[in-house]
Amino acid sequence: VFAMGNSIFAEAKPLPDFNAGAMNWGTQRYKFTLIKNEEKTELGSVTLRNKLSGDQVLLTDEYLLSIRGKPMSLKMTQVCRKDQYLSPVKIECEGKGNDEMPTFKATIQDGEAKIERKLPFKISNSMKIPAETVTSAAFMRIVTQLPRVEGATYRYAFALEASEMNLKKDYIAKVIGKETIFCDGEAVKCWKISQNGGGIREQLFWVTEDGILQRVLQDGR
Repeated sequence: VFAMGNSIFAEAKPLPDFNAGAMNWGTQRYKFTLIKNEEKTELGSVTLRNKLSGDQVLLTDEYLLSIRGKPMSLKMTQVCRKDQYLSPVKIECEGKGNDEMPTFKATIQDGEAKIERKLPFKISNSMKIPAETVTSAAFMRIVTQLPRVEGATYRYAFALEASEMNLKKDYIAKVIGKETIFCDGEAVKCWKISQNGGGIREQLFWVTEDGILQRVLQDGR
């Protein structure tokens, strides 16, 4: 199985170059829903904001949630290079209401992140950030720019769960094919794309033909 995994990674294509002309990001708002035993519980909302600024891309993700009646929030801002990985230059997180919603600042230069953090968030003051690293937030934008060809696979060497500064390796994105989903009772034609790697459970993304991220399924929920 390990050898087969290496073969799949080697045969996949590198991520395509950043294409500002194909960007259809703007500001997108989503419901944050927990699915358990086929029951759906709406926990709050997620807003993804995007802005081009010179040779950089600014990503701002804001989570407003209420879990077991307790409000919590996370605002994460990333400054990225305008390249195929949206390589991170600076990451800022401001969390409230829960220890799992951290507050820290990370500046990335010459392959190393310098981190200023507030306790009790337990991460190092510095860590290596290799080339070809894609943050979880950046992939939510990159997935909309993948050429939509059924069966096509794309690779990147490292993934960073930016809210935890957790680095994993060897990720594959695969265009599964076309699928119609329903949002607020309306049918929406999408392309279904999977992501695997780093020991994570498969993640699924639905992107419209116009390049708008419509839905994400993470951790099977």
